Order: sequence, then C-alpha cells, then structure tokens
Amino acid sequence: MIRKHFILTTAALFACALSYGGVVNTFKFDNGLMLIHKEISDNPLVTFQIFSRGGSINEQASQAGLAQFTQGLLMQGTKKRNAEQLARDLEDIGAMMSSDISNDFSTLGVSCLDENAEKSVEILCDIAFNPAFEDKEIEKERPNIVAAIKARQDRIFQAADDIFIKAFYGDHPYSWPDLGKAETVPGFTRKDIENWHREHFAVNNMVLVVFGKISFEKTKSLAAKYFSAAAGAKVSDTFKQAEPPKKQLIKKKLPKFKQAFLMIGFPAPRANDRDYAALKVINAILGGRMSGRLFTELREKLSLAYEVNSFYPSKRELSRFVVYMGLEAKNLELAKKRIFELLDELKQTPVSETELSETKNFIRGNYLLDHQTIGRKSWYCGWWEIMGAGYAYDEKYLDDLMAVSASDIREAANKYFSDKFVQVEIVPENN
Repeated sequence: MIRKHFILTTAALFACALSYGGVVNTFKFDNGLMLIHKEISDNPLVTFQIFSRGGSINEQASQAGLAQFTQGLLMQGTKKRNAEQLARDLEDIGAMMSSDISNDFSTLGVSCLDENAEKSVEILCDIAFNPAFEDKEIEKERPNIVAAIKARQDRIFQAADDIFIKAFYGDHPYSWPDLGKAETVPGFTRKDIENWHREHFAVNNMVLVVFGKISFEKTKSLAAKYFSAAAGAKVSDTFKQAEPPKKQLIKKKLPKFKQAFLMIGFPAPRANDRDYAALKVINAILGGRMSGRLFTELREKLSLAYEVNSFYPSKRELSRFVVYMGLEAKNLELAKKRIFELLDELKQTPVSETELSETKNFIRGNYLLDHQTIGRKSWYCGWWEIMGAGYAYDEKYLDDLMAVSASDIREAANKYFSDKFVQVEIVPENN
C-alpha cells in the first residue's frame, strides 16, 4: 500500500527507447524523488543506484573533505545493523553494495537477484537514511583520510595537480581534492557529519535509477514504500559558481622529486555544454591513446617525456582541459614550445578525415564497451541526469560525438585554447 503522503503526483510518463534496447521510464514522486527505470527481462539481476547531489562542490572551505568523510562512514553500520550485520545480510541474499563520491555527486547502490529486490532496497535505504555514525568508526576513519591526503604529496602528478587546481579554481570547492585538506579533516565532529548527511541525503536531492528484471509498477511501489519514510525536510542543491582563471605561470621547487613536471590547463565547458563532445574528441586526438599527438611527438619523436597525456574531466561546473608531462627539467622550455605548437596546429590546420574518424570510433567503442553490464548502463543514465544533460543524453551523446566535424575541432580549439591558461612547473631543488 502506498502511503497517503507519498501519492504519485504526476500522471505523465516519459519514456525513451535507448539504442542498447528497451525503454527507459521516469517518474517524479511528490516528495521530489526522481525515478529512472528500465526493465531488462533476459537477465535475473536488478541494480538500484541512488545518485545524490551532494559532492564536494557543495562544501564550504571549512568543510573541505566532509562529503568524502560522510560517504565513507555509510557502510560502517546503521542504527539497526552494525557493519558485520550489514555484510552478513547482504551475503545471505547474494547482493553487492557500491559506494562512491566525486566533486559533483555521490552514489550508493546495490545489485541483486530479482527475487531479492525488496530486501535489497530495504538494506540500501537503511544505509542511506539511517547511518549510525558511531564515534569509534569516525575516529577509525579520520587518520586514514589524513594519511591519504598527505600521501598525495609523495606522488608528483598529485602534488602538481593540487597546486594546479588551487591556482585554477581559487576559492571554489573544485580547488581542493575530494579527500579534503589535512587542516580541516581533523576538526570534523560527529555533529558536522550528521548535519551534512541530513542536508544532502534528502530524497528531493536524489535520483533513483533501477535497471533489471523488475517491472516499472513494482519499482514505483518499492520506491514509495522505502523512500517515503525518509522524506524529511527538502533541501536545495546550492554551490558556488566557478569563475574562469586569469593567466598564471607558477614554478615550484619540490626537493623530494628528481624529475620535473609540467601542467598547462585551459578553462573548458561543463558536461551539458554544446561543445562538450568536440572537446572530448580533441582530448582523444591529443592524448588518451598511444597514437595521440602528444605521445607521438613529445615522447616517440623528441624523447622529451617520461609520461605525457591530456585530460578533460566531465563537470557540472567549469571544467579544465589539461596537458601534462613528466620530464627532465632541462627539457621544459622545448616541451612547452612544442605543446603550444601542437595546440596551434589544431587551431589552424583541419584534422584529416582519417584521424577524425579513427578518434571518434575509439571514443565510441570505449563508451559502448563500458555499457555492457546492467550496472554501468544504469549508472550512465543517472550520471547524465545529475550532470544536467538529462538521462536520455546517454543515447544522444554518441550522435553528437559522431557528428563532430573538422571545422568543429578548429572552432573549439580557437575558442578554448586561449591566453587565459594556468601553467604549473614542478622542478627539483637544484634547478
């Protein structure tokens, strides 16, 4: 029986037939919960995934790392089950939990046999809405996080990246690692953690994605039964807007490293921007594979790099397009010169049809390969919804990708590879 205060408020049902088969249905409940469902009847598995708009993007500077800390404690026991009982109950029904968090969102999910769907949802909601946050578990987790934060400085890529994102994002939450800061994590109290959980694990702040051998009607019934009790106070998804950085050239001596490291990054569009697909193609042309221009030129031809690549992370807010390389300090000037020449080539010279076709097929193939399981198919629908493009963009993305032309590449390169970049050089002490 659906509780009265959880009446389904919309009769409209939106469906989208995705290219990998079946129909995706959505429903919005009166407490704000968004449900995305797809029945896959030829497989006995079901996956339930909660996407919550509560990542580090929602933190204040004094809360840096609080989202990660809270997420890590969810699996350490609830008010009715300790960690051992949780593990036993999941084992008894052959279910598997998953938990993750990023800058922009957090996820909590369970995969199970269809016959154990209701029990699995009950456990999932117990973890999501009734965590114990026991003092002993908090104090057990705290030193692990602090140690992980400090360990970042032992790896040159992460040390350089910490300097880079601070310069690039200023006081925006993207400017600190998901783990937080060594100066903030030690001060978090149980009350801080409970407040964060209450403020960000509200159902109106969530998207529930359910794929597998379960009907839409049964899914709605289970969602109504187990998510209604957690309605609570509605919260808003608020976060600071990121501003494009000014040009910055930073040189830092770090004596613990014997090699140099270079990062050059430009402001780039968020995941729901019209230029997103073109920038993903540019990223694959430059890096991401052995035949990328950066690897071919800077490592194979010129032997300048120990490692070289580029990345363009998908973000809800302002993203960044970064070229990085590890090298000897004596090669820095030549490496920088050649990197900017490679970027200028993209601005001035059209990409050949062969290179463009091969690059798009590379991205498309990897994208489809990552859709082979029910869990990953459901994850992508939830991810696109949370990122602001809408769940149906999981299909349209490949259409946009394959439509990217050589002129689109030139236009995007000229638009984003401007003089408003941040450059970080890490050099050994004796340089």
